[in-house]
Parts: sequence; C-alpha cells; structure tokens
Amino acid sequence: MNDTAQILDGHRISGGGSARVHIDGKPFLNFGGCNYLALTDRPELRAAARDALEKGYLFSRYLHPAYGGMDEPFDKVEAEAARFFGTESAIYLPSGYHIGFAALAALRPEFDALVLDQQAHWCLEHAAILSGLPLHRFDHCDAVSLERVLGGLPPGQRPLIATDGAFATSGRLPPLDEYVELAKQFNGQVVVDESHATGVVGATGRGAAQHFKLGERIHVGSTLSKGLCAQGATFAGNAEMIKRARQTQAIRGSSPGSPISAEVATAAMKLVREHPELCARVRQNARYLRSRLQALGLDITETPAAIVSFTRGSFADLRALQSKLFDAGMYVLHSNYIAAGPSGTIRMTVFADHSQEDLDLAILHIGSWTAARANEQRLTRSA
Repeated sequence: MNDTAQILDGHRISGGGSARVHIDGKPFLNFGGCNYLALTDRPELRAAARDALEKGYLFSRYLHPAYGGMDEPFDKVEAEAARFFGTESAIYLPSGYHIGFAALAALRPEFDALVLDQQAHWCLEHAAILSGLPLHRFDHCDAVSLERVLGGLPPGQRPLIATDGAFATSGRLPPLDEYVELAKQFNGQVVVDESHATGVVGATGRGAAQHFKLGERIHVGSTLSKGLCAQGATFAGNAEMIKRARQTQAIRGSSPGSPISAEVATAAMKLVREHPELCARVRQNARYLRSRLQALGLDITETPAAIVSFTRGSFADLRALQSKLFDAGMYVLHSNYIAAGPSGTIRMTVFADHSQEDLDLAILHIGSWTAARANEQRLTRSA
C-alpha cells in the first residue's frame, strides 16, 4: 500500500486534478496527483463528453478493429494524437500500461535485446520481461552506464533502449540526446514513455523528445491521464509500426476503451496543441516553487517537468512534514513510488492553476519545518 494513503485513513477525498481538492468536504490546497495542466474543468473537455453522450456512443467499444470494428471517436483520437506528436500515425490504447506492449510490437523487427533504465516505469519493465527477449539494465539516467551495457552485447545484437521521458517520482529527465547518439553507434532504437512529460515538457508539450529536439530515432508513448486529464494512452509512429502494434496479443486481447473517453482525449490534445501557453504556465509555476525550495537548502532535481520532490531526514521526518502541511490545509504526497527510497519522498505536483500565493503558502510552511529541523540538529550536536 502507498504509505501516503495512511494519512487519509478515515477521510474522504473528492475532486482533484487541479490546485484544489476536498477532504471530508473541506477545501484543501492540492499538491497531489498528476493532472498537471488542470484541464479537468475546462469546458472544451466537458462539452466533448456531453456531445459523445448525445450522439449515442456506447460506454465501451463494441468490436475490436481486428474483427471489423469501426468507431469514429477512435479514428479521431488517433488522428489527433498523430498531429500532436508530429508522426504519420498513432494508436489509441485503453491504458498507459499498454505502452510497453505497443512499443515492443511496433519496433519488433528492429531490435534483438532490451536495455532499460533500472528505474523505468513498470509498463516498460513488465512488457520487457514478458517478451522473453534478452533484458539488460543500466544505471538510472546514466549514459556512461548505458554505453558500458551496450558495449557488452553480443556482436550484431541490436538494442532497444527504453526509458521514461520524465520520471514519475523525481521529474528527472534522462539525457535522451546522449542515448540517441549511442543508439546510432550500436544500431539501436530508443523508446520513451512520455507519460509524465506530455503536456508540460517541450515547447508545445510533446515531451522530453521535443525538449531535446530529437527526431526519428525516438519513439514515444504516453498516457493521457497525466498532463492531459483524459483517459487512455497513445503510441505514435509511422503507419507500418502502428499496424504491427495493433496485432500484439496484449492489445488485441483487451477492450480498446471508451468512445466517450476517446472524444475527451481528442479535445484535450487539440486544446493543448492550439494553446502552448498552457504548457508554459505550469512550467513557470514549477520553476518558481523549485527555486524557492532550493533556496531553503533542499536538494531538488532541476527539471522542466511539473514535479518538485525532495527527501530529507528519515521516514518519520517526512511523515511529520506531510502531517504539518495537512494540518495547514495542504494535501501533499509522502510517496514510496518507484525510486523513492527507504525514507520515501515528498512529491509535490505543480498545477497550471496554482497561484503564486498558493505556492508561497507551501514554501512558508516547508521553510519553517526545515528551520526547526536545523535547530534540532544544532541542539543535538551541542548537547
């Protein structure tokens, strides 16, 4: 169980996806979750859902395309995903957990072994394990380690390098430009799960690949439930790749998802594509919070993602900080997710609709906590 849930034992949480959430009916300033652009209440998305209902679309897709199913909402969302990511084609997936399966199927003729960041998301890890192909891991965000692993592959074995675009716990971006150069050197490919980068990282929110100005050697998948506040996921590529992705057993054997969700996802991607200032707004908020907390002496990863996280002291210390913020009307995660470590980490989500006053309130309370801890440590040393 995620240890964060313990602070909510006996409490009821509702809302979310933006800077405000309700707990037991009371408003809280929210720094938890992943809907970075805070699109949940945008009229464009709600109108798309209403229109889908009024058109009589089913709540789930009736027939898989492999058996002749044709649904306009799915055609639309895949066309919009291709436009959003600047590719020839795309496939809409019912869940971000399918990204790894879609990527491996799409690129299967082009690699012989899998090489994963040791902290890659489970959707990549599990797809890699189930593939039965040779699997290797390299140190987190470490191009030197990656080169060493690639150099140890059998001669002629082509690697598929897999990584997150922005890591969920820290927001850290891998050095994708270095990975692409290594992939060229070793006749390999790079696939990126852009789930926590989409909508935030890159000039128009395409993710880490756009941030590093990379092109055809990068293949991307992204869940839509993070920055875009929609449901489902996409994998983008050329037409032949997407055709192969559609044939993988994991995708053919699962429900393609909801036409209503597909309509909302189309509206979300179109909105972000046409309004890149939404992406700039959340990055500005994240820079502000990050810089102020760094000024307090907290060790925080420098990243364009909308995640601000830090670890200081023990598990009990961080739980005490979470409780302090909760008592002050702020919902903040003490996370034990991937790579959080034994103490966990305070993971703060920055939303596009956070005001500077919201951020300053969090900074004030975290600052008083860091000052109190520093004073306790001085007293302990002098005792």
